[in-house]
Amino acid sequence: MIRAGLAFIALLSAGACASAASAPDFAGHASLHLPEGVEGPVPAVVLLSGCGGVRDVQDDYARAANAQGWAALIVDSHAARGIGRTGSRLLVCTGLRMRGQARADDVFAALDLLRADARIDASALALAGWSHGGWTVLDAMASAEAGERGEGAFEGVRGAFVVYPYCGAIIRARRDPVGAAFPVQPLLAGRDLIASARDCERLFTRQRSKGALIRPSILFDQATHAFDAEDQPWDPRMRYDADEAAEAHALFRRFLRGLEP
Repeated sequence: MIRAGLAFIALLSAGACASAASAPDFAGHASLHLPEGVEGPVPAVVLLSGCGGVRDVQDDYARAANAQGWAALIVDSHAARGIGRTGSRLLVCTGLRMRGQARADDVFAALDLLRADARIDASALALAGWSHGGWTVLDAMASAEAGERGEGAFEGVRGAFVVYPYCGAIIRARRDPVGAAFPVQPLLAGRDLIASARDCERLFTRQRSKGALIRPSILFDQATHAFDAEDQPWDPRMRYDADEAAEAHALFRRFLRGLEP
């Protein structure tokens, strides 16, 4: 895996965010991970962390994407807004700051940046989000469906992968349709006490009735929230499971493989 952070930061500083003017300046707060030994433009996936900020789990999935021949862009929405670990736990994870509706701007900024990079195949893009990041993906879709993002906001995006997304009452996608711009593959945790799988299934059923291309959820029956995050902060509601994490990585690779040109 080649971590092309410095070269990509130059693009970030150049400000290629026309469709996401309210997104923060990502200079120094994003890294592009490129697969080794792959010639020509490669497909790319944007990785959006949970409410606690970027952790090793994003690097784990970046490696999985690279193994499939995809680049992975990890965007640190928290650091770009000056939110540290403590602020993340006290403010973002409690919904007091940077809700998914606001963070949705980051999705479009990241897509614009990938499209501006000659190393990336702009016709083969994807989104992936964990918990708060999954909420962000869904609300970004709702904002585009409402016509708030202009023409071509999701140009080149072939699918989204959302892992134990938050689907509670405050998310926009509970009220507004997310549209059918691309398919969404959910991974849910059966013992999730933070982002209820039941809430998500109800939401997905309603969205499918409105035409959304949300695939049947893949349910990890015995898994908790953040089951795939080995470096998670201590919380009795979360338990890392190496076997289930490996299975989730394999499912992520299979999902990306299904989107390839």
